[in-house]
Amino acid sequence: MKFTKVFLVAVLVCFLFQLALGQKTKKRKLYPGTYKTTAKIFLKDEYRMYDSAIVILNEAVSFYPDDADLHFLLGTAYYHKNRAKEMGEHFALAESLKIKSKFLEEIQEMRQEKWLEVFNQGAKAFNEQNLDSALEKFTACTIINPRDYRGFMNAGYAHSLKGENAEAISYLEKGLELAPDTLDILRIYAAALYNAGNIEKALEVYLKVVDKDPKDVNTLNNIVSIYGILKDFENALQFSQKLIDVDSTFEDAYFNMGTIYLQQIQDVNFVLDSLKDTTGAYLVDEKCKAKIEELEKKRGGLLNKAESTLGKAVKLDSLDLEARMFLAKIYMEQEKLDEALGDLEFIVQNDSTNCEALTHLAGVYAKKGMGDEAKETWQKAQDCVEEK
Repeated sequence: MKFTKVFLVAVLVCFLFQLALGQKTKKRKLYPGTYKTTAKIFLKDEYRMYDSAIVILNEAVSFYPDDADLHFLLGTAYYHKNRAKEMGEHFALAESLKIKSKFLEEIQEMRQEKWLEVFNQGAKAFNEQNLDSALEKFTACTIINPRDYRGFMNAGYAHSLKGENAEAISYLEKGLELAPDTLDILRIYAAALYNAGNIEKALEVYLKVVDKDPKDVNTLNNIVSIYGILKDFENALQFSQKLIDVDSTFEDAYFNMGTIYLQQIQDVNFVLDSLKDTTGAYLVDEKCKAKIEELEKKRGGLLNKAESTLGKAVKLDSLDLEARMFLAKIYMEQEKLDEALGDLEFIVQNDSTNCEALTHLAGVYAKKGMGDEAKETWQKAQDCVEEK
């Protein structure tokens, strides 16, 4: 026993001497047990020589990279130095090398403590709108505990907010491997896919979300928007109605439904234009006349539906100038000039730089025989365009 103690002291002195001198010569390879025993002494509470432990253990793993105990001890040294990322890396290596089961509980305890500490730092940085710092912390969480999906979810979300969609998707997909049915990560993943331009895949994920949570109004609204982009008007209207059934006060539901009707109206107008001759008059053969009559009837029905839904949107949010603009256009197509006039005047009163509203307002004034107002407003519209 005395010989062993003397030998260990000699080893410690040798290591400390090399550390002090910053020795550059080629290091002598020792037995794994020598490194381990020395490191354990350095890590004892009465010594707390964590930096020295890190130096000798890094040397040890360079010689014995497949020794699980060495990685465990090095991870423990990093734990004491609050270097959580390096801690997580070496604990992961220790586990992959089949560390003894008696150490697994210690690893788990140290992981949980450091993961929570770093995660809270990331959350604080996020709340302070410091995305770079938050991303650094959340990324570290994925290394500290690669089995906790929350690190991947929040790292992915931070990447998404920074516009780094490919990185966001990569982290989120890893998170979904750990927690495939978690709604929060599915929502963030769908948004990242949408922002990356993969709207078909985003739609697929959003549909999974509403399958699990049929009352998620924001996801329902996103589904409506995607179906509108894809020109799948039937499904867009179907999900718009589902959204209204869930929340009849959700203004965007009526707005989006109204714009879908407007897109359908545009398609009908395109077909109607194709049935005109070079002078702009409709073709007069019986087949065309029947088709025109059918399309005009369809167009009238769509105009009424668009007026109704956009009217509800404006009623829910009177300051939604975009909804008022669409509604005014519908009124003009229906020759409801007084109604169009009211909305257009409201828009320019609240936004004098809206060139489109000024132009339409001048046209409505002209149709109503209000020459002076039409002339004055037309000039404002021209000045508005030139300024922009």
